[in-house]
Amino acid sequence: LLGLAGTASALAGCSNGDSPAPSPSPSPEVARVVEESYQIGLVQYQEQTTLNALREAFMSRLEEWGCDETQVEIEYQNAGGDPAKAQEICQGFVEDQVDMIVAISTPAAQAAVSAAEGTDVTVMFTGVANEAALGLDQSQEAKVTGVVSPTPVNSLVDLAVQSGSALQTLGLLYDAGEPGALAEAERVKSYCSELGLTVVESTVASEEEAQQTATELCAQVDALYTPADSTIAPAAAQVAEAAKAAGVPWYTGDASMVQAGALASMGSTGREMGVAAADMAVQLIQGQELAQVPVSTLESTDLSVNQTTLNALTGVTFPAEALQTAYLYQ
Repeated sequence: LLGLAGTASALAGCSNGDSPAPSPSPSPEVARVVEESYQIGLVQYQEQTTLNALREAFMSRLEEWGCDETQVEIEYQNAGGDPAKAQEICQGFVEDQVDMIVAISTPAAQAAVSAAEGTDVTVMFTGVANEAALGLDQSQEAKVTGVVSPTPVNSLVDLAVQSGSALQTLGLLYDAGEPGALAEAERVKSYCSELGLTVVESTVASEEEAQQTATELCAQVDALYTPADSTIAPAAAQVAEAAKAAGVPWYTGDASMVQAGALASMGSTGREMGVAAADMAVQLIQGQELAQVPVSTLESTDLSVNQTTLNALTGVTFPAEALQTAYLYQ
């Protein structure tokens, strides 16, 4: 397990707020006696800062619970951003008869749910913003649970409005083929309609399109918004360049994009998502029934801000009290 986990990396930049403290590890009285090793197949959709932090937190948290290699065997594979590869990996886990597939991000969770359908394999998802995006059929007895961490869209749009007095038009940049991003985009459009804001949408199908599309969109809007999106995230530095060149603040549903140069995001950190998923996984490893470990929703409005980007923008000011508790990236 230690070999697979690697060294947990700290968030880049610095934080004015303390990271949430882990909950207590189980006492020997409640720890389950494992007669044979519990098998977990761990699939991550792609290499990306938030997803990496989530995986490392998940692995570290299992160690805190005392789940060493004699109790839990984990096989980790990365799909490299390829949906077909994610499906192949999950199908392999099912064929190997693992006890659980832990899927990190919406595309990986979709692949895991599809591969495990009709089998005894439990699916634990995390890094998912919208459970509906997984297409779960509630009429079936699917062995699926996990952690949902929705972006607080209303709060983030409110921050954008409060921070820029001239905000009248919001640009939406995302991959419409990413179910989680599409669902979040719909929430943004709905709330902007309530506020009387005009929304201009531009979608991409690959990360190579992101910078040019962002450049064109920034010429039409007062601010830019991108949901948690596995297509845009790898191109975040290039999109940030386009936004900065246009003097347009870029808000996102993913703190990794803030680290790459976006202005601000809100929501749960990768560490919080990883710890929550590990705590749920341990309950199942200890023998609890799936019905006793329902889907958990992390409601977080933690703010992440790129201080360098904020300093470079004209006419954008965040409330001092918001910055005092924000995760700040330089």
